[in-house]
Amino acid sequence: MKNWVGAVVAFGWLASATDLAHAQSSVALYGLIDEGYTYVSNIGGHSSNALASGIAHGDRWGLRGTEDLGGGLSAIFDLEGGFNLNTGATGNGGAIFGRQAWVGLQSQKWGAVTAGDQYDIISDYMCDYNVGFYASGYGIHEGDIDRMECDRLPNAVKYTSPRIGGFKGGIMYSFSNVPGSFHTGSAWEVGGSYIFGPLHLGVAWASLPGKSIDPYGQLGTPVFFGQAVATVTSTKATDLNTAFVLNKYNIFAVGGSYKFGKVTVMANFTNTELGYHGMTSYMHVFEGGAIYNPTPAWGLIASAQHDALQGHAWNQVSAGVQYYLSKRTTVYVSGDYIKASAGVNPELGWFVNPSLTNKQMDARLGITHKF
Repeated sequence: MKNWVGAVVAFGWLASATDLAHAQSSVALYGLIDEGYTYVSNIGGHSSNALASGIAHGDRWGLRGTEDLGGGLSAIFDLEGGFNLNTGATGNGGAIFGRQAWVGLQSQKWGAVTAGDQYDIISDYMCDYNVGFYASGYGIHEGDIDRMECDRLPNAVKYTSPRIGGFKGGIMYSFSNVPGSFHTGSAWEVGGSYIFGPLHLGVAWASLPGKSIDPYGQLGTPVFFGQAVATVTSTKATDLNTAFVLNKYNIFAVGGSYKFGKVTVMANFTNTELGYHGMTSYMHVFEGGAIYNPTPAWGLIASAQHDALQGHAWNQVSAGVQYYLSKRTTVYVSGDYIKASAGVNPELGWFVNPSLTNKQMDARLGITHKF
């Protein structure tokens, strides 16, 4: 009986949303599905052959809306949830709208103010220059320590300016929402972009004190700030600290692209400052690559990146070939290869577990459909 009641309520809610869309043309249902076969050479000492969804782009569905309030002012919102196509399970920790959930006001003259769980400033102005991610969903920077995968911040208020003379900027603050702990667990970010014809530039700064990471799970290093965070043998790895809390976590990112006819070249640099009980380390990432569109139906993408942290290094190359069957459907082939310094077990894309050697590679055949 409860299931029937829930179904009726859900149907009524969706029907209301549909009526609103027809009445005001202001609410749209949208989504993206990504599916494919992936081979990975070494995950915990074993090769893997798997059907994996949401790799090139995260599987999602959402409702996006706007209401004209007059005088150039609009109310806007976006509710977006993730899912696993192969199991039907809800993604993002089970949250219904775990990818985005925000509401705000937008003015053609003054910009937009939004509040909720939303993409951060690095996402807005920098992650488009992560050319390895265009080539392959596994081509993000090692461990996504610099948040270049397009991440979000919860409990956040963001201001985005209109584009003026090629310039656009934004600032964001994420509340900790913990009584007596206004700063710890909060975050703030600022950034901007400049567009002049074929030249695009972006820059961003973020401060996330109290953030935790999984050093072995994200970077494959068994020792972090002098602490043992994993035990590794030739046949098995045990992660000892999946939530290593950092006292300081600051990110600076800068990047750009330039289009030469059918070729777009991209580059980015990020510097992430990590602090732990008076000790400080810096993770540097350099990445460059290009996208070549010989015809409107084909995209050829390649990138190379170098990451360095605490005396360790990661070098990765990524490549992809995409064929656009339509504006909404793309088939693709991609591959990545990463090699880390001795004693480090690298991980491609943070979608798989680390290798038990200092190398890992993957190959993928997939399809993406947007609706």
